[in-house]
Amino acid sequence: MLFEISSGQNDQWIDKAENENYTARHECSFVMGGNHFFMFGGREKAQQLDVYDFKTDTWSKGGSAPKQFNHFQAIFYEGFIWVIGSFKTNKFPREQPADFIWLYHPPTKTWIQGPEIPDNRRRGGAGLVVFEGKFYVVGGNTIGHDGGYVNWFDAYDPTKGTWTKLEDAPNARDHFSALIFENKLYALGGRHSGGPGGVFAPLVADVDVYDFSTKTWSSLKEPLPTPRAAPGVALFNNELFVMGGEGEKHGPAYKVVEAYNPKIESWSTKAPMHFPRHGTQAIVCGGGIYIAGGSPNRGGGRQLNMEVYNEDKPKGKKLIASEIGAPKRVCVPKNGTKTISIRNRNGNTGSFIKSLSIIGKDQSKYKLISNYHLCLLKEKETFDIQIEGINNSKNDTAELEIIYNESYKLTIPIVAK
Repeated sequence: MLFEISSGQNDQWIDKAENENYTARHECSFVMGGNHFFMFGGREKAQQLDVYDFKTDTWSKGGSAPKQFNHFQAIFYEGFIWVIGSFKTNKFPREQPADFIWLYHPPTKTWIQGPEIPDNRRRGGAGLVVFEGKFYVVGGNTIGHDGGYVNWFDAYDPTKGTWTKLEDAPNARDHFSALIFENKLYALGGRHSGGPGGVFAPLVADVDVYDFSTKTWSSLKEPLPTPRAAPGVALFNNELFVMGGEGEKHGPAYKVVEAYNPKIESWSTKAPMHFPRHGTQAIVCGGGIYIAGGSPNRGGGRQLNMEVYNEDKPKGKKLIASEIGAPKRVCVPKNGTKTISIRNRNGNTGSFIKSLSIIGKDQSKYKLISNYHLCLLKEKETFDIQIEGINNSKNDTAELEIIYNESYKLTIPIVAK
């Protein structure tokens, strides 16, 4: 095995010792959105969102989560925090997988229920990444900690609202995270929870790699040097960092940090964390990797203890909710079709369209050509809507109603031309 000790100039962890006015928790998410860090889910006060402002070193509360999300890897994308591949209940050992995709919109502190996950593809403890506008869900467990670990691989296209089953990964695993480097997905760490080895074993050392260019799976020649479940992972300086985690034996969680360099196909050790932990995420921000929360022991336990690798210089941009802009009215030809475009404006986030519908006095005289429900409108993209006239005449009026970001409504008059 190629394995070397690395001691770069800033190969260090800095104890933030920040204002710790938030919930100590594990099996949670820790993710950056705009100029804030968000911690939520887990075993403790799972529905409470804690929000960290790194400019003022203060914590506050966000919108309360609709479910007790736990064992998941949240992703920030297009102004939303996405929860896909989570458990929704917290009763060990048979936690139930979430049946819907959920989004949190930080500027409005709003939770949005997205599309339903296919019944036969629901699981928690899965890895989640986003690549070229699509979400990819790999692995996970269908029944909590009592068996049910899978090697499933799926794609979700948020702009179309479609879910696609893909080729299975080489290894089933849960309690792990995934990340993207260049055009490849890496599944790092994990175990088979609740199988013949019990709750905490066996661990999965193999690192599975999906190449998006060839659409094929493989595994690294060199497995993870220290196999563990529930580590934090991060892409930093073109290396794949694996931080902390828990082992098969009872005792403290790991402090160990190992990193894989895909260019030279080699693992190296980095400076260990100050605090052992498993069951939380890591954030890359500015020139450092931030990690907080998690359990200091194998199994249960909770802590705060934010620390940062390399340097503590966080950077972020304030999130401003966008509004959907559209024509003031729609003129639909008699027995013809009219296409209009909508777009985001006055903000820097996307908008999630809950529904589009035709309402009003003569709604039966107009028809939407496609289904536009539960779709993401990206920040800088336009969205075309086609409306067909059905034996419509000059006096036939209706309205196009657009509901987005859960409670925002835009109503556009429709008239015949």
